[in-house]
Amino acid sequence: MALISLEDLDGLDDEQLEDDITDNPEPMDEEERGRLLAHWQAVASTHQVSVPPDMTGPIQEMTRNSQQREPLPFTSISRLEKMGEELYEERVYPAGHWACVTRGEELYEQSISNAFMKLMRFICKENSAGRYLGMTVPVISNIQMKDGTTFDKNVQTSFFLPAEFQGDAPRPCDPDIAIVYREPIRVVASCDVSAL
Repeated sequence: MALISLEDLDGLDDEQLEDDITDNPEPMDEEERGRLLAHWQAVASTHQVSVPPDMTGPIQEMTRNSQQREPLPFTSISRLEKMGEELYEERVYPAGHWACVTRGEELYEQSISNAFMKLMRFICKENSAGRYLGMTVPVISNIQMKDGTTFDKNVQTSFFLPAEFQGDAPRPCDPDIAIVYREPIRVVASCDVSAL
């Protein structure tokens, strides 16, 4: 399943985008911005999500800062391995403030991707601080059971606010984003954290 995610930022070299796109602090020229947007639109089309042109700025900002991700500390509870390969790990993440978006699109992939784009805008200056906030990993998606046999259509996608903002969280400009304080939470994580 292809999702618009942090791993897409890492895969930009595979799309033969110039190395200086991610290293250059100067604004991208129109051609570079167009190639970057086209890459994300191609990824999004694989699961019926469209990336609007107004995402160019947040995509550019996330690309430029893709190597500056703050990993969350966690306690490992258990791991599942099969034939020597780690499949997933059950973890406990600390208490703190999370930026959360709930979406109920036709497909779960659409809900997660559309929510992630909203979170990207929040991270990339659409907040009361008016600045790039920084990214933490992993991004967590929460799907609830409705009646024990079927899943609720709504998916909550969340990212932990960077340590700098845990005491004083910036307010989102988008009313769909809620800043929520959570006690420590248990999650099941893919063995490749960048895939979350």
